[in-house]
Amino acid sequence: MALNLQGYDALKKVDAAKAETANEDNRGVGGDESVSELLSRDIFSDYRSRSVSRGCTHPGAIAEAASLSAITLPESSYPLWDSLPEETVTKGKLSQLQLEGVLYACTKHQQFLPNGQRAGFFIGDGAGVGKGRQIAGIMLDNYARGRRRHLWLSTSSDLHLDAQRDLRNIGCHINVINNCQTLDKEQKVVGLPKDLKEGVLFMTYSTLVMKHKGQGSRLLQVIDWLGGPTFDGCIVLDEAHKAKSFVPGKEAQSSKVASSVLELQERLPASRVVYCSATGVSEVGNMAYMSRLGLWGPGSAFNDFQAFLDSMKKRGVSFLEMLAMEMKAQGYYVARGLSFRSAEFSELEARLTTAQTTFYNDAVSLWQDLRLQLTAALDRTATTSRDVWKSYWAAQQRFFKLMCVSFKVPVVAAEAQKALVGGFAVVIGLQTTGEAAAESMGLQPGQACGFASTTRELLQRFVDIHFPTKAEPKDGQAAQDEPESVRIKREMLARVNALELPANFLDELIDHLGGPSAVAEMTGRRGRIVRKGRLGVFELRAKPDSSEMDSLNVNETAAFMRGDKLVAIVSDAASTGISLHASADAQNQRRRIHLTIELPWSADKAIQQLGRSHRSNQVHAPIYKLVFTNLGGEKRFAAAVARRLQSLGALTRGDRRAASGIDLSESNFDSPLGRKSLRRMYDAIVQGSPALPSGVTLTSILGDCLRDEGEIVQKVLDRLPGSGTVNQAQQIPAVECLHQELRDCVDIMGVGSAMPRSDTVAEDTTTPGPTTSAPSKDMGDVRRFLNRLLGLPVSQQNLLFSYFEKTLVAEIQAAKSEGRYFEGVSDLSGSNISERPTPQVLWVDVHSGLRTLRTDLTMDRGLSFEVAKAKAARESMPSDRSGFRRSRQPMFGRSMYILALQKPGQPNLFSICRPNTGVSYFDMESDELNSKYQRISEEEAQEGWEDVYDASFRACMHGPGCQQGPDCQVGRRLTSITILSGSVVRVWGTLESLLERHQGMLSRNDRTMRCARVEFKDGDDVTALIGVRYPAQLLGDVVATLSKAQELISAPTQVEGAPVLQKATLEAAAMGAGGAIRAEPPTPVDKKSLAKALRPPQTMLNFFKPKAAPGAPPSTKRKSSELGKLAPSMAGTAAKQQAEQALGQSAITEAESLATAGPGSGSGKHWGRQELGPPLPNGVSRQHADSLIAMGFSQTQASRALLATQGDLPRAINWILQS
Repeated sequence: MALNLQGYDALKKVDAAKAETANEDNRGVGGDESVSELLSRDIFSDYRSRSVSRGCTHPGAIAEAASLSAITLPESSYPLWDSLPEETVTKGKLSQLQLEGVLYACTKHQQFLPNGQRAGFFIGDGAGVGKGRQIAGIMLDNYARGRRRHLWLSTSSDLHLDAQRDLRNIGCHINVINNCQTLDKEQKVVGLPKDLKEGVLFMTYSTLVMKHKGQGSRLLQVIDWLGGPTFDGCIVLDEAHKAKSFVPGKEAQSSKVASSVLELQERLPASRVVYCSATGVSEVGNMAYMSRLGLWGPGSAFNDFQAFLDSMKKRGVSFLEMLAMEMKAQGYYVARGLSFRSAEFSELEARLTTAQTTFYNDAVSLWQDLRLQLTAALDRTATTSRDVWKSYWAAQQRFFKLMCVSFKVPVVAAEAQKALVGGFAVVIGLQTTGEAAAESMGLQPGQACGFASTTRELLQRFVDIHFPTKAEPKDGQAAQDEPESVRIKREMLARVNALELPANFLDELIDHLGGPSAVAEMTGRRGRIVRKGRLGVFELRAKPDSSEMDSLNVNETAAFMRGDKLVAIVSDAASTGISLHASADAQNQRRRIHLTIELPWSADKAIQQLGRSHRSNQVHAPIYKLVFTNLGGEKRFAAAVARRLQSLGALTRGDRRAASGIDLSESNFDSPLGRKSLRRMYDAIVQGSPALPSGVTLTSILGDCLRDEGEIVQKVLDRLPGSGTVNQAQQIPAVECLHQELRDCVDIMGVGSAMPRSDTVAEDTTTPGPTTSAPSKDMGDVRRFLNRLLGLPVSQQNLLFSYFEKTLVAEIQAAKSEGRYFEGVSDLSGSNISERPTPQVLWVDVHSGLRTLRTDLTMDRGLSFEVAKAKAARESMPSDRSGFRRSRQPMFGRSMYILALQKPGQPNLFSICRPNTGVSYFDMESDELNSKYQRISEEEAQEGWEDVYDASFRACMHGPGCQQGPDCQVGRRLTSITILSGSVVRVWGTLESLLERHQGMLSRNDRTMRCARVEFKDGDDVTALIGVRYPAQLLGDVVATLSKAQELISAPTQVEGAPVLQKATLEAAAMGAGGAIRAEPPTPVDKKSLAKALRPPQTMLNFFKPKAAPGAPPSTKRKSSELGKLAPSMAGTAAKQQAEQALGQSAITEAESLATAGPGSGSGKHWGRQELGPPLPNGVSRQHADSLIAMGFSQTQASRALLATQGDLPRAINWILQS
């Protein structure tokens, strides 16, 4: 269908021709900007350790958020080097970066918070930096000081081996106990064996919340093993974000993991807690488990977590940025990350084919019909269960997500095959596997079923379970079938069976890439369908009820890193801790191409995926390709991710743009502005408004959707005049048509638009039914909007998302123009700041001793013509509209001059530079720019620019008759600002309350607190000051309020009767007081404990010696002979079957008879070095076999063990003894 674009073209001409004549106000001279700011381009700084000088630098390019880099960690006198072996430091087993984390964790653990609990430490390093080794270093130090029991919590039992490896890699041989089940297995009547009474108990969060065989909970078992309330060892919360989802005051709604982790910390107040997570503070509401960081409670700025959470929601990201910096300054927090500087990023579009679009729209139609029929069936059967609609929306969301991923398979498979031919290794990241739907099919191992569609099974299962056919029983009668519902259910199932749906994407993808023998699968699923000839056959990935499943992902990872398999597929469930990078220590050093087949809306999860293939000690940085379809907002979201990844260089946090290594500030849909935009869009649609939300135009909404050729787009265009000019009144029919059509879409999504409402629309969470209004707490749920959007036909979801996106852009622009939108730490732009002033103490907290400092700066913010001309040449492009401009109307008797620079990728947005105030913090839309300024050449601009530059050095732009007197700074080049640094968080409530009380007298730029940075140059040395900008004229009130607040603690009645705002200010100031932090001295190193920690355990390789020469002490021979007698029978094992195929049955029979006789038992033969017996099977090393034979094992046992363990000698020994 070809669209009629005449109306659209006419509308576009009107938008392009808009020009409003308006007099320039103070913004024209930068008067409302105070000191001009420039969003810091230096988001990341190269990391260097300033607190640890010993040891080796980290093997990899490391970056730290520039805001955190400007903050130094406090000095530490902790004697860490007493407990660490010299070679651990000098040989780089722990790098300087990792030593720093260990040092400050141990230092902070010496302190107790005012509430009596020991302080904790937060390692917020990004993926691949080596958090595991830092944990190992912390545990080694504590073990060496006599604390011999520790707890290591993580997400997967697979990571037990990683924990053991991290300890061994630094030379520490503390026993690692794998989960509580090991304790259960070894528990005797007299207690645990000696080797299980101490060491590191490694367990998963899921085990922590389990019951313990009728003996209480696992939590109590763990507390008992650790030693009870006096326990002072380490509790490591690895991947600590798994303990999120705690709701204060509503523990029943909290996750079991979050509640258990909080209870564990409360019951063991002296424990040394370490939080480890690269995404631990991605959402403030998920921080409740971090109770040991002193962020709330006595002595902090907040009474409890709820007060902290409420404040965060109100105060925004600037406060969080300052909080992160103060946490580092106080020694609670480190956050470093691998630089992405050498990685490459690109986009890969899997645009839906015509057939795929048809399949998708057919599925949408079926779901819509199902919803209508389900509503009618519920009425006929009088069913009142609200679970039906919850299940409906959940099933629909999973269905379309699986379908979207399936549509990408052909493109992803082709790209992967191309990469393999080019000499690359391929990593494919996804979030889900579709296993739940596949399991419900009830497939048995070996069953030929073809490549089944998990989407079909999901839909069939929903209809089978949730479509009601029996009427609710009345008067004690049995439930009877409702004939109409039975008939419709049968028809719906028939339609589901007839629907064209794709096969399981994971099975299909593995099949395209060579099958399980060529693809390493790291997921949580137990079974899969593989090709056997022409058929698809179901098989289990590991034997049921065996230990193989626990190590399956580990083995698959090892196969990929060895190069046995060159494609790795990793899901979200199994990705934690897995390393798939081109490691210098791995055999497979091909450069990785990382394809993200399923991009989540959460930026943190997206970055967690990327961290699998980008880690320390790599030969090549990966190439990332973000795969997206043209459905909904996925394309634009992926494009934003890729564009920002290309321009940035690290993965860390501290600056909101650095939180994930990508700047998603304007693409973060689930933000306060995103939620507000969603409500504004819903309101316009539901009310049938004749006007679009402010700042949104029809051309912007329709422009992205013309390619879809949707029916709604054509209806809207048909209501526009075909030619001539289109005024505002002529657009009303088109806007009303758009809203009417989209209202139907919103109804389909079930967001309650059909119900009576007050001022917003949101989806149902209280009353059962497909569409109802929702309580205010659920209004503007962006995530649900984005998920339910998938349930619309392709063209409609693209149109509705375009509307939402354009409303969000308008909201952001409005917030910027009003000074309410801040993208991150900003640099104060000015010159002649060569000397760093000495800061003055503004306030000292009487309990903690922490100081709040003020630094007064005088800055020249002007921009000379030479600098402006060079800036224009450097930042403008030949094809854009950048250049010098002159005001159309004079201002204060003279023309104003600016340099407008078109922003990359945003043709209608310009950054503004002025001669008197430099680079403006506020951007300007092209419409406003054209209405106020006219373009001129450099030659025309020079004289006027220089006049303004010279005249504004010490004078404001109002001229000699300025009514504000000589202190007026409007438009003046030379101006003063004040930066508050040090402990600002504790007095934030006071600062904020006073701003609120006096905002009427402040400029727009001073009404909100935000972080700023200024650099000072001394020759080649550059230092930075970072803190919060604050009006100097209010600092006297700040000190007075804080002083009075100290009295509030002892005499709270003094504020009774005070004005509301003043009372709130005093109470906010008093929150930060309430107790002092005390510290205990370091525990001396216990030499016996240190020696035990560093002593390798006795294994078969170092305890039993090779066969001695004649005349050797008999004890050696006896031990070797006794070991041979310990070798168990291998009959019935898989290894025996494998060995039989390789050796032949006769050789097995002969070898078993000799093994039964045992070496030296009179059989006439002994499997020693001089008598080797039958030939070895292919793949078995003669050297390794000889080593096992020399220990007393038979050649058959050696062959089987080496075949089963792929030639790994230590594992082969343990395999024989444990089989």
